Amino acid sequence: TLALMIVGQFMALVAVTIVNVALPTMQSDLHASGAALQLVVSGYTISYAMLLITGARLGDMRGPKPLFQIGLLTLTPSTLLCGISPNVGVLLAARFVQGAGAAAMVPQLFSVIQRQFTGAAKLRALGLYTATLALGSAVGQVGGGLLVTSNVFGLTWRSVFLVNVPIGAVLAV
Repeated sequence: TLALMIVGQFMALVAVTIVNVALPTMQSDLHASGAALQLVVSGYTISYAMLLITGARLGDMRGPKPLFQIGLLTLTPSTLLCGISPNVGVLLAARFVQGAGAAAMVPQLFSVIQRQFTGAAKLRALGLYTATLALGSAVGQVGGGLLVTSNVFGLTWRSVFLVNVPIGAVLAV
């Protein structure tokens, strides 16, 4: 359970950080304004921040597993929608939904660590959680840059979103 949730945490972190390096190609491909690009970056964070406490509280009330699943089943399709967005409006809407999915999913990991682990095992789980936070942020930036510059399958900026879809699909199963 911890391993699956760590991968979900990693996926949510990559989703928030990977987009930054793709902004110039998004701007040119979608003819997006500077304001729209700012919302592409912050839309995820805004909905995530607004709903994070609600996601945590719902996890307390309903249990972490259902909330993690709801979050994952919201985050993954919205990530696909980001990757296939035909215009900036669809991309913005999908980014807000992504953040909402992450807000349902992410707090469940910390809750599971607090409830399921004690002593040295809890310290190891918290260490893994912390390492995931650092690694997810770094991989998002570096991986995004590599995906955009290598132009995998001619997808340019779209690949920064689509890379998370198979991970989310595997996690959902």
